[in-house]
Amino acid sequence: MPKKRRKLDVVCQNKSCSCYLKKGLNNIIRNGKKQNKTQNYKCTECDVQFVRTKGTMFYHKKLDKKEVGNICRHLAETNSFRGIARQTQHNKNTICSYVNLLGQHCEQVNDLLLKDIKLGTNEIDEMWSFVKKKKKRLMKKSEISLTTKRATHMST
Repeated sequence: MPKKRRKLDVVCQNKSCSCYLKKGLNNIIRNGKKQNKTQNYKCTECDVQFVRTKGTMFYHKKLDKKEVGNICRHLAETNSFRGIARQTQHNKNTICSYVNLLGQHCEQVNDLLLKDIKLGTNEIDEMWSFVKKKKKRLMKKSEISLTTKRATHMST
């Protein structure tokens, strides 16, 4: 018995396409996977390829969700950046860039940590206080500062 096809909930993200952001047109097909194991899609109308992660913190990143989750676990334990780099076998600059990225997308990261990685709220709060403490070393004055919306998000 053949497998039942799963219905795609992805829409075309090309603004010049006639199917832009329209659901249920069956114009999207799967088109392989990217290096970070993200599914690649293609619109049959405009032939534009895209991934589901566009607009998220994982867009144009090589590490998959599992590796980023692992980095977040180590941050929650308040390990040093060099220690995290040694344990995850990534470069220290990679860890620093992901910490910056986590700070810029903190609300999205909170949802990921609570649902997918199943960290407790206390662990997440410890991680954010560690990130906030270390941001002075990571970020220059011209970069975007860490948002404080996570505090209101955590209290609700």
